[in-house]
Amino acid sequence: MYQVYGTTKGSPREEDWELILQTPDVVEATKAIHESDGTFWRRLTEDGQIVLDRV
Repeated sequence: MYQVYGTTKGSPREEDWELILQTPDVVEATKAIHESDGTFWRRLTEDGQIVLDRV
């Protein structure tokens, strides 16, 4: 399962990340990680492990 998190903080701490999307579809997760609506940074995780940080 893929999770996309977002934050409005320029230098986020771990607790600043909010879940935006959870999906089993890697294509949907990849699209969401590259959007920026309302966030400064986005993060992609797979089963709790960081895949892409601060995109």
